[in-house]
Amino acid sequence: MTPKLSDEQRLAINDAPECPVVVVDDLTQRRYVLVPEDVYTRLQAVVTSGVLDIRETYAAQEQAALAAGWDDPALDAYNDYDAHRTPQ
Repeated sequence: MTPKLSDEQRLAINDAPECPVVVVDDLTQRRYVLVPEDVYTRLQAVVTSGVLDIRETYAAQEQAALAAGWDDPALDAYNDYDAHRTPQ
């Protein structure tokens, strides 16, 4: 049996097509994540193979850092944080 998307789920997916959609079972309050099948297939391959090359995550890490504002020049002071610490 393959369940069909509800209108509410379809709207959530269309509102943020690049983001997973969290759904909640009203009876159990258990949460589930809807992701496109191609994303699930890639995730499954990584999880079941037991092999993860951390370098494969670098692009996503950079995107997340930039989206969070880590390229703000005001944060450059943290690059030399230890140099400014007072010895204890």
